[in-house]
Amino acid sequence: MAIVWRESSVVEEELKLPAGWRFDPTNEELVQFYLSKKVGSEPLPAKVLKEIDAHHFYQHYPKNLVHDSERPLQDYFLIHGDEFFHRKIDKVKLVGEGNVGSWRSLGKEEEVVDENRNVIAFKIHSTFFSSKSKRTHWKMQLYRLPASNNLEESGREEWVVARIKGAQEF
Repeated sequence: MAIVWRESSVVEEELKLPAGWRFDPTNEELVQFYLSKKVGSEPLPAKVLKEIDAHHFYQHYPKNLVHDSERPLQDYFLIHGDEFFHRKIDKVKLVGEGNVGSWRSLGKEEEVVDENRNVIAFKIHSTFFSSKSKRTHWKMQLYRLPASNNLEESGREEWVVARIKGAQEF
């Protein structure tokens, strides 16, 4: 099964970091420099997040999403059209119509704050369960901007950011 990426994610110039450097932004950096800019249709500082439509994102096992990453057990995505943008939190989000597994959210939304303690985003933690309801090592954090920043009449697009991490499989 091929993963269909949005055309805008096809990049001729990829960010190449020096040996030993890793893209590992804080929550605040991820929101301010990537999510806020993408929602506002502003240029991003670097093309390090994969863009994907929510429908396609939720069709694939996490390992298949990060397989071509330089970080084989971690990757970042800008997801277009995710229901989390509209503050809809599914406790269980089926993947591949349920025959692949499901993302299960853990707890409530957490506030992401800037250095002045202003709420700049919300995030929710999820764990991936296989189709046999077995907990896996895959974790995801979804980030969305506050509703006041997501006004549809402002012409802003519906984007969320996902950070997916896995542990070494044995």
